[in-house]
Amino acid sequence: MRSTTRRMAVLVSTAGFLAGSAVLPLTASAAPTECEAGHVETTFSQSSSNKEAVGSVTLTNTSGSTAPVSASVSRTDTSTATVSGSVSVDSIIAPLKAEISASASASQSWSAGATVGPATIPAGQSLIATYGFNTVSFSGSQKTCNSTGQFGPSTSFSGTAPTGTYIDY
Repeated sequence: MRSTTRRMAVLVSTAGFLAGSAVLPLTASAAPTECEAGHVETTFSQSSSNKEAVGSVTLTNTSGSTAPVSASVSRTDTSTATVSGSVSVDSIIAPLKAEISASASASQSWSAGATVGPATIPAGQSLIATYGFNTVSFSGSQKTCNSTGQFGPSTSFSGTAPTGTYIDY
């Protein structure tokens, strides 16, 4: 009789445990939302700032005394933002401006007729002025929130963008 009582107690205890767990909600089935559907999250890391030379002009003082000399740049050059990775330039320019360089743009141009100088140069001497674009190199990732409120996989990218123009004398 003793063995029957023990088996009955174990059986009742196991049945109660199973019945109780069937009533409890499963927490894994209700995934929390991480984001609002359609939201795009972009992260950046600036790797360097550079100068992209596009031309030079030589200023020469051919007079017999020290004099101010200037020149006009008569060509148009354009530097355009480039991105490698499967994201569009337009989708990263605004976040790039917010996180790395407020003056980053999709393209920057030197206009015909830009003046270089005046620079004071001794008689018989020359000065070479190099001009071009300031650029920033960057890398980052972008992910989009899907309709279930979860972020999808990240897409990596890298590129460069012009941030202005320069003249070195």
